[in-house]
Amino acid sequence: MSGRFGDIKGPFLVWLFSTAYMTLYLAVRRWLGFFTTLSIESLLLESAEVYCVLLAFFVLFLVLWEKQRSVRNLFSSVGLKREGIVKSLLWSLALFPAFVAIGLVSMTFASALMSVQSSSALISTNGQFPLWYSYYLIVYAFFPVAVVEEAFARGYMLDRLMPEHPLSLKKALPAILLSSLLFTVWHLPSYLSPFLAGSQVSMLFVAVILGGNVFPISLVLGVAYVRARSRNIVGPVLIHFLLDALPVIVTLV
Repeated sequence: MSGRFGDIKGPFLVWLFSTAYMTLYLAVRRWLGFFTTLSIESLLLESAEVYCVLLAFFVLFLVLWEKQRSVRNLFSSVGLKREGIVKSLLWSLALFPAFVAIGLVSMTFASALMSVQSSSALISTNGQFPLWYSYYLIVYAFFPVAVVEEAFARGYMLDRLMPEHPLSLKKALPAILLSSLLFTVWHLPSYLSPFLAGSQVSMLFVAVILGGNVFPISLVLGVAYVRARSRNIVGPVLIHFLLDALPVIVTLV
């Protein structure tokens, strides 16, 4: 085991807290009957309740567990640094067709499984989203989503699971698979939440999105991170952002 992986305890502890918190948070909201309304205050509060708590724990964990004492070292330790940006971007962009193909295939299957959806609490009274909401989603897709999730999944979990740096893709494969699996399971509470709340979203739909979209995209992001050999997550952050934001951007064009 030690020959195939580096630090297992640290990534597992971060993943365990993050997954447990997301599960508990969504369960409490459902139990109390909370739902997100279409207001900037409600959206920002929900974002803070999820990502600010996870980010605060992550930073505290890095300070106490890895003894990261300066802000610069803290950012650098999870791949947010200037060194290696070009390599990170080039490898991530080179694999962009793979991301698009995965997205198209998974969305095709997901669309075939989708029945007529019930009304969302986020839809305004005239059945349309206001324009500001689209811009909010674009910003939200970058920060906190892309930055925090890539720092968590690639910059920390995958990086620490690899036994050495730089590592060949073949030797890094176990770490890529494990970190992608943990990252996919971390999304499970969020995707199950509508199903448990009585939405017409089926378990098969959830399985297709997680197994056919989140997991393979995470794998390719892991490949891009390893092949760049720079321990830099700027490329994966950009791709993560584009994948989440492009559907919204297209509606604005």
